[in-house]
Amino acid sequence: METKGTILIAEDERTARVSLAELLESRGYRVVQAEDGAQALTALLQRNFDAGLLDVRMPGLDGLAVLRRASESGIDVPVIVMTAHGDSSTVIEAMRLGAYDYIAKPVDFDQLSLQLDRAVSRRKLSREVSQKPSQTAAAQPAIIGYSPAMQHVYKLIGRVAGTDATVLVRGESGTGKELVVNAIHHNSTRAKGPLVKVNCAAIPEPLLESELFGHEKGAFTNAMLRRIGRFEEANGGTLFLDEIGELTPVLQSKLLRAIQERTIERLGSGTPIRVDLRLITATSRDLEKAVSEGQFREDLYYRLNVVVIELPPLRERRQDIPCLVEHFLRRGGRNVSMSPAALNILCDYHWPGNVRELENTVERAAVLAKSGIVDAPDIQLRSVSRGEADWTDQIPLSHGWKTNLALAEKAMIVRALRVAAGNKSRAAEILAVHRRLVYEKMREYEINENSAES
Repeated sequence: METKGTILIAEDERTARVSLAELLESRGYRVVQAEDGAQALTALLQRNFDAGLLDVRMPGLDGLAVLRRASESGIDVPVIVMTAHGDSSTVIEAMRLGAYDYIAKPVDFDQLSLQLDRAVSRRKLSREVSQKPSQTAAAQPAIIGYSPAMQHVYKLIGRVAGTDATVLVRGESGTGKELVVNAIHHNSTRAKGPLVKVNCAAIPEPLLESELFGHEKGAFTNAMLRRIGRFEEANGGTLFLDEIGELTPVLQSKLLRAIQERTIERLGSGTPIRVDLRLITATSRDLEKAVSEGQFREDLYYRLNVVVIELPPLRERRQDIPCLVEHFLRRGGRNVSMSPAALNILCDYHWPGNVRELENTVERAAVLAKSGIVDAPDIQLRSVSRGEADWTDQIPLSHGWKTNLALAEKAMIVRALRVAAGNKSRAAEILAVHRRLVYEKMREYEINENSAES
């Protein structure tokens, strides 16, 4: 059989290492084994490999240290990291140090085989893989989650952090977009520069232009002093524009010019000012839809949509709820635990407010908990009142199908309005329907604005 390539396996557990070697040899690979980090690094320095499998937790030099030294030595080998401890910081750091991919233990051999085949193909097609030397990032709040969806997010962060590419972070409100921005900045070559954040939806439209670009003294009424805008403040670092989909057409045009020319002009001045920054934007809106409806510039959309990191809603990664709960309970040095019954309630809930809602719910439950244990009665889910939780049991079956269906629709709309604090557009997003349908059903069922406050 023709050899597909030479693979280095670095794994301190002998049984796992030998088993992987035998499986890969049966697939046509030549395998070199290393039982610790020092042996792995020596092998990487002395031989050419087509790919490597590197365990993170090893005695002596750990896997990240091996990656770091290999990167500093200019070694150009696609490495797949293996670990049973796939927290966000480990995966992000591994990808930032140049790891080709990541796989969780216990290893799915079919998945690993596919990843290796791709890595070896890439190695043979091109030797030009971009690798960045390690820089110690400032300690930042961790992104919590071990689900496959979050592992994919960590990989993207690690790959994009060392570049200056414009990034668009997408996801529903409360999914943790700002944590992603922090991770990108603090793992980048601009980490020593400023990270400036602007929420475009929180600043009144007349003030937002001055907030972004600054103004000269006398530029408008009450402009008593010159003001430096956020673009200038972010010079040498990163500028994060949250809720970018809320920009007016005028500001969209000015932002596009700033991105294209890397210059800005303060209000009241015609002098261009050069800015050197990395731009990250975020939105919870459907920008493609906004473009098609003429509400967002298509050329600006393509400027922002260079690298997209999509954050999954919490309901699509329920397996992360237990570790998130544990994180929120332990924060601040609290010694609080949660009963299985209480945790089951949290795992079954659909979390329209995502991680932010879960965080608030756990914080509130921890305060109410007796004897340091959060139990089911301590869990207060804001979108489900006691009356709604079992509303179906209160409907006589004799009402018939159509009547009960109408009652179900009404209950869902009232519940969504309560979660959305009366915002009909947000309620429509929660229900995944067009807002026009929400308006029509509110009229049909005589639902008023006060439904969100009941």
